[in-house]
Formats: sequence, structure tokens, C-alpha cells
Amino acid sequence: MTAPGFIDEKGGGWKNAHMGFVEEFIEYIRDVRRLSDNTVKSYATDLKEWQRYMRDRSLSPVDFTSEDAALYAEYLQDEFAERSVLRKLTALRTFYEYLEKRSVVHSDPFAEISMRQKARRLPSVLTEDEVHELLSIPRHSFQDERDHMLFLFIYNTGCRIAEAVSVNVRDIEYSKRRIRIIGKGSKERYVFFSPSTEGELKNYIVSRNEYLASLGRSEEEALFIGDKGGRLPFSSAHIIFDKYRSLLGWQKEFTPHTLRHSFATHMMDRGADIRLVQELLGHESISTTQIYTHVSRSRLKKVYDETHPHARE
Repeated sequence: MTAPGFIDEKGGGWKNAHMGFVEEFIEYIRDVRRLSDNTVKSYATDLKEWQRYMRDRSLSPVDFTSEDAALYAEYLQDEFAERSVLRKLTALRTFYEYLEKRSVVHSDPFAEISMRQKARRLPSVLTEDEVHELLSIPRHSFQDERDHMLFLFIYNTGCRIAEAVSVNVRDIEYSKRRIRIIGKGSKERYVFFSPSTEGELKNYIVSRNEYLASLGRSEEEALFIGDKGGRLPFSSAHIIFDKYRSLLGWQKEFTPHTLRHSFATHMMDRGADIRLVQELLGHESISTTQIYTHVSRSRLKKVYDETHPHARE
């Protein structure tokens, strides 16, 4: 039987019954703290969204770390306006305060996340030369091929990392060079890949199939697989990005979101319409996509300063 407050969208229940505390918390802020109806409704919505995020990554409130909290905050910043992000983080802090009082957890993983409202930080973006450097790293093993394909895939499609690792081989439509994605909120959209990426993708799948056959896991459907032949875990993907950041000696941030940001920024730099980029990214609101217009404008200023004869006078 599903626990109270427990999201059971996949059937059979989620593994961690601690999520039952969500419903108790909502009752507490409504009946004991007597917060406004709008606040209660907003917090409930925010926590249900967090539950889905947790479920998709097999996480639970009791083992959710400060590193997980930082990744979730980054996820929110990519999807929502600053005011909404602050409200969602406030909901989670209030929830963890409740869990601490109930002795369910010992600390709040969101405690170190800044709650100060400020101008939205521009996302870390790779230059086109840096993308070329990343995709030119020599490959000597299947894992190297997989990592290369993961980088190329996100940069070509603009997918979120959770979307990329959820793709199955059968989702790829080579005739139209597109892939069906089930994104945030179970919304369907198509992402696209270039002709050159099509060739690399086909070569990668040959290597993938050979690797799976060697493990006796030929039935696996996932496009991106881990070392043991199952679907590449979300956590492993972030380890891969950390590894290559160190390998390349980059001081800048390099995460799956960095490649997604680079995809959007480079398209905007080359004149893509903002609503097209919004659709490709799967943003619900165009206000979320508008951050890339700021990135492009800052790049235009930099180009002007570096190239115009009078810019340094």
C-alpha cells in the first residue's frame, strides 16, 4: 500500500516511505502554523515536484546530501524565474526544519544554498573552441566512447541530463534526425541532431552493442549505459563531467547544464529565434529562456571591445 503523501506514478510504490512525511508536513503548516491557503498550495506543489525529481534519481530525504541540494538548486535555476526558485527553496528548508524537529534527519542539506535574491547569475558557457577541445579528446575504450557520445548528445540536442540518460535506442528516428523526449512534467517534445552526429551515433551504438554482448546484457534498451551494462545512473553522469573538467584543466564550471547552456547560447549567438530555442530546451516559460539573450549580449559587448578599432581608446 502506498504511504501517505507518496507519489506512485510508476505503480508499485516508490522505495522510500519517508516521503509520507510530505503529507504530514502539509497538514502541519495548514492546521498548526495556519499559513495562508496560497502558501500551503504552493508548498504542496513545490514538494511534489521535488518528489518526482527524487524518485527519478532513486533518492530519499534522509540520504539527500548538500551536494544533491546544490544540483537541485541548479536544476531549478535552469527551469524557473528567480522568485519561483526562492519560494521552492524556502518550501524545502521549511520541510527539512520540520523533519529535524521530528528527528527524521540531522541537518538541512539546503542550509548552504543562498536565499538572497539577486540578479540571476549568468550560466557557465563553453566557447565553441572549448567544445571542439572537449570533443577532440582521444578515445581508447568503450567508456571513452560513451563519454564522448554523452557530451556530443547534450551539446547537439540541448537535453537535460535526466532526459539524456532516459533515452532508449528505439527512440532515435534516423530518417528525421530526431529523438522523442519525455521532459519535465511528462511533456513530450522532439530534439534534433546533426548529420555528422548521426554517423557518430550509429558507430557508438555498434560499440555499445558489442560491450553489452560481452557482459551478457544484450537486452538492455538504454542508449547510455554504465560500466556494468545497465542504464547510466544520473550520479555517474556528474562524476564523468568532473573527471573531464579535471582532465582538461578547466577552472570554469563544467556540468551537464554547462553543455545545455552552451547549446542554447551558441544558437542564440548565430541568430536563432528565442521561441525556437525555448521549444528545443523544453522551457515552459519564455522568461526562463531569456537569460540566453543576456549571455549573447554580453558576448556581443566582448566582441566589440576586442575588435573595434576605437574600443580601447
